Amino acid sequence: MISIITPSFNRAYLLPRMIESVLRQTFKNWELIIMDDGSTDNTKEVVEAYNDSRIKYFYTENSGAADKRNQGVEKSQYEFIIFLDSDDEVVSNWLTEFVHQIRKNKANIVSCGGQKCNSKGEVIGTILPVNLGPLFQNIKANFMAGSILYHKRYFIESGGFDRNLKSGQHTDLFLRIITDIPEIELKVFTINKPLVRVYLHTGTRIRHDNNAVYSGTVLFIKKHKKLLTNNPAIFSQYLSIAGVSAIRTKKYKEANSFFYQAIKCNKGNLKLYFQLIVSFIPFFRDKFWQQNS
Repeated sequence: MISIITPSFNRAYLLPRMIESVLRQTFKNWELIIMDDGSTDNTKEVVEAYNDSRIKYFYTENSGAADKRNQGVEKSQYEFIIFLDSDDEVVSNWLTEFVHQIRKNKANIVSCGGQKCNSKGEVIGTILPVNLGPLFQNIKANFMAGSILYHKRYFIESGGFDRNLKSGQHTDLFLRIITDIPEIELKVFTINKPLVRVYLHTGTRIRHDNNAVYSGTVLFIKKHKKLLTNNPAIFSQYLSIAGVSAIRTKKYKEANSFFYQAIKCNKGNLKLYFQLIVSFIPFFRDKFWQQNS
């Protein structure tokens, strides 16, 4: 019924935590598709040691996580799909909760909450589905990996993940899917429980790559400029993110421009004026945005 897609690159030492959390699921009708993105460690041996026919391993040349997720969907056999990162884990009723929403409400998209954990396993934050605002048709959702289940047909019709985006891939996919699905068909439901545990490791995720965040945000703005223009308050938020990531990659002129544009979109937001002023002062801009990552 549910295909779990996991891209992985040199994560042999972390994969067991994720795999074993899937094996503990109270709902049993699943397949776990692990797409090895050209690993040079013992990922293959770690996965195959579990000897469970529901766990399927595929090795291909390195092409990035987005491409591996798309390839995983192509190899999947079930009607619903969900994406789980190789270094995270899920609670035992993760899939059961999703299936309940599918059967009770005929949902075609379901989103749950999650917890952020440090490398010691300590919970440092909980994120539940929230109203995403008018840009996202006021739908409630959470974009953490492992938190959104899709009907596979809608994923395929949307074109899947954009390989050119270096960050914000899940947000971009969700926006394209809900925009493409006719309103009469769209059935999005939420689970207000943290069912996923996302582990934060410095340097191992896109969110720590300032260049990826910058290029991903700029491309996202270009792709969805028409929709964003119709939602100026939200547009200003994305422009602000682009400005901050530009500062962190030392693209100071670009940062100034993004903050100017953000103010034009949302003149009543005092935070944007503060960001613009700080962006012109070398000492403060580098110190402020380095500390407030």
